Amino acid sequence: NWFKNIIKRYKSSVVVFSGGTSMNVKANMKISEISEIKKIFICGSGTDDTLPLGACYNWGEKNNINPKPLKTLYLGMSSEYKNSEVLKLFKNYKVKKISSIDQVLSVLNRKKIIATCRGRAEMGQRSLGNRSIIADPTSISVVKRINEAIKQRDFWMPFAPVILHEFQKKLILNPKKIESPFMTIAFQTKNEGRDIPAAIHQSDKTARAQLLKKFENPDLWELIYKFFKKKKIPALLNTSFNLHGFPIVNSIYDAKKVMEKSDLEALWLDDHIIEK
Repeated sequence: NWFKNIIKRYKSSVVVFSGGTSMNVKANMKISEISEIKKIFICGSGTDDTLPLGACYNWGEKNNINPKPLKTLYLGMSSEYKNSEVLKLFKNYKVKKISSIDQVLSVLNRKKIIATCRGRAEMGQRSLGNRSIIADPTSISVVKRINEAIKQRDFWMPFAPVILHEFQKKLILNPKKIESPFMTIAFQTKNEGRDIPAAIHQSDKTARAQLLKKFENPDLWELIYKFFKKKKIPALLNTSFNLHGFPIVNSIYDAKKVMEKSDLEALWLDDHIIEK
């Protein structure tokens, strides 16, 4: 009703939604289904930490400044460390220097659950591939494995998919071509999510999808694309890299702590794969 009234009052069919309430992905899906709305975008990290950004955009508009759009939330700490530092920190682990995404795919194809600590950390509440736990989404058993081995969460708490933007039609219904780079809206899935059962909400078969374009995260995009070529599924399961109740991992030191305190099997740093 709130959105219908706004649309009627301002005679607009285009909506941008932010603020704490905008973090409710199921509500966002219901809002997006309002027939009068032709185009909608849900901002990333719509909570107090982004208020200064909104203030800057507002000031710019009032002063006839046309600011550049914020195209990424990879704004945090970098994961880059010297090779010697990685070898020293993970001396009791199997450390392998990698030069190809195929080497990461090989670990994934062995049904390993992989944590990522690479590039700059994501700002906000959603892990977008740089501080994530990723896995094959085609087997429901991976949900139990992640919950029991790492997350220690209730069985009903859903995971989400990161889906290649170009191939989203294979997995989700998105008739309004809504952009979802920051995992801020739920979508109805095709075939009740049977292709990605580990990455949907089991109750209503919706998916809180991150729709990934290549320029946003090229290495992650390439990994999913190569997985797609092999498995015919253009997506991976994606959940935040943290223990239940703890903050999302930031540095490789945080990553090591989670490795030590869980049954996590593999860690993808920028150019290293680390396994127990």
